[in-house]
Amino acid sequence: MGIAQHLRETSMFQLPNSNASSSCLSDFHAKLSAMSIDPSLVPFCFNNSNQFVVNASSCVGIVTTQDWTEKVGPITSLQTSCKGDVSGLAQCSSCLDAGQKVTSQLMGLDPNANSKCFYFTCLYAAAIVNEFGPMDPRTAGCMLGLPFTGSSIKNRSKKFSKDRSLKLVFAFTGAVIGALLAFGLILWYRRWHKKRKLNASHEHYASSFRASVLPNSGAKWFNLSELERATNGFSQRYFIGQGTYGLVYKGNLADGTTVAVKQMQDLDSRGDEEFSNEVEIISKIRHRNLLSLRGCCVTSDILKEQIFDESIREQGPKGVMERFVLVGILCAHVMVAFRPTTANALRMLEGDIDIPTLPDRPMPLNHEAFRSSF
Repeated sequence: MGIAQHLRETSMFQLPNSNASSSCLSDFHAKLSAMSIDPSLVPFCFNNSNQFVVNASSCVGIVTTQDWTEKVGPITSLQTSCKGDVSGLAQCSSCLDAGQKVTSQLMGLDPNANSKCFYFTCLYAAAIVNEFGPMDPRTAGCMLGLPFTGSSIKNRSKKFSKDRSLKLVFAFTGAVIGALLAFGLILWYRRWHKKRKLNASHEHYASSFRASVLPNSGAKWFNLSELERATNGFSQRYFIGQGTYGLVYKGNLADGTTVAVKQMQDLDSRGDEEFSNEVEIISKIRHRNLLSLRGCCVTSDILKEQIFDESIREQGPKGVMERFVLVGILCAHVMVAFRPTTANALRMLEGDIDIPTLPDRPMPLNHEAFRSSF
């Protein structure tokens, strides 16, 4: 394995000189000692350190891979039979047969060539042809004839299978997360686009209405959210009274000022005109018994519609009215147990939950059905 790895790294089939060979055997001796293996195996198996040194007469003058290519050509049967995983019996046998053919080709170039040619063929197949290299147990077990146990090969196969499984899991997880993110972005974009359209319609309406009010009225334009905070969402606790076109609430602005907020109801084109006139007149009148105009707020029914569920708006006016009537009947049912709570009643009105079937009234004791049973 060491000589094959040397060939893979330096393109030389053997070591350059006797010093390099002796140093290599000394390192091998030290590694055996560290592994508690009898170090006497080194001089016993390799009694001549010069057997690994370059010798031009070893095999038809082959010293480097370039010499090999010149002798046998760039493409041989090794390239087709000794690539990839050769741990199987069929693959290994095919590779060894290809090695015998190439050895015969080398022996044909020089009948006096020794057994080094087969040795060189095995080194070239393991180090150059096979992509896994000579350090791979499958390659070494077949091409170099090293009797590795099956455990090392199985462990490598298990590791490869585990790595592949992890890659598949990460790929699948990434695909699922990507799909969820894409779905979430699509939903967010649809909502954002819908809200943008509503805001655009509202701003167009508000801008056109503001243009109709005289600019010298001195009125400040409030946002709806400011007035909702001031009146706690137009709460009934802040209700003062009812005017000509709407309801009046007490409010506290962010700066602590107490104001009266009139919420206009059911404005048509004539109502808009009345509102403009009212703003203009109140802004010009100064009287100790009349509140001065602090400001105005304009919103559109487009935004107000959003307090209802989509399914309710699709029912139309008659469906909405029917829903209100059914909820009212259910709230006034003669049996208290069937009456919904205030929270559930509001959820029914807004369409969050369905209205249950109205239960029948209990029959009075003087009903004919009770009389016939006595």
